[in-house]
Amino acid sequence: MSNFGQTTLVPPAKSRVDLNGDGEKPAPVSKFPTLEDEYIKAELHNGIVMFADIRDFSSYMDANSDYAISLLACFRRVLSQHLSAESLKANAKDRYTTFAKELGDGLMLIWIAEQGSITDITVDEITGLACVGQEVVKNFYEVSADFAPEKYNVGIGIAIGSFQRLLYRDKTNPNFFRYRDYCGGTINMAARLESLSRPNGVTVSFNALPLNKKTEIEAALKANDFNEVVHEIRGIGKTRLFQWKFAEAIEAEGLPTDVPDPRH
Repeated sequence: MSNFGQTTLVPPAKSRVDLNGDGEKPAPVSKFPTLEDEYIKAELHNGIVMFADIRDFSSYMDANSDYAISLLACFRRVLSQHLSAESLKANAKDRYTTFAKELGDGLMLIWIAEQGSITDITVDEITGLACVGQEVVKNFYEVSADFAPEKYNVGIGIAIGSFQRLLYRDKTNPNFFRYRDYCGGTINMAARLESLSRPNGVTVSFNALPLNKKTEIEAALKANDFNEVVHEIRGIGKTRLFQWKFAEAIEAEGLPTDVPDPRH
């Protein structure tokens, strides 16, 4: 789990004043010690990115923080029950490493194909993760009533492609590199798909894969109630996606089937 942002604030050091005109300047002070690490390079990787998030959680936190904390704990528990490095079991070899980053009421998960190219990501891995996403949505909807006055909704976005792992040099061992974050278009895509998935849905993009694999994934997703949709995504244009919405929840709550995202 990333520890980004876990800093220890220190009181500023006493400045040295130039009383004699000898050019002595105040000592530099950093209020954020861990932010002094400089990224020195980015490694390109391929893999799968998933974003999961609770809809309207911030307003719920403002209105009732005690219930909101319980709801968030419930969401984390549901995610941990369904998602782990073992979520991708299609390969006999443990090819994937998993990176998880908490984002308030959301979570970003990355499965990195350390030794493989984009074409090595299998149909079973992608469709299996999409089905796991369906179970997360259903399970959270069912149990959230125990932690909140009304049932809450989530969105999950899954994107396949390349991204960069940001590396910095360890201060105690200059030959050792550490990382704490990722960036890239595939991560941005997964975040946008999460917004498109609300309320109670999963949206998948696998446009980076070769045509023969796309055909197999389409058939598998359609067999699991995913529908083909086209959305206009800012900076990308009209994009072909596959989307599933938890119809039972939408009908029960009278929720809209599509929530526009101002970022698009």
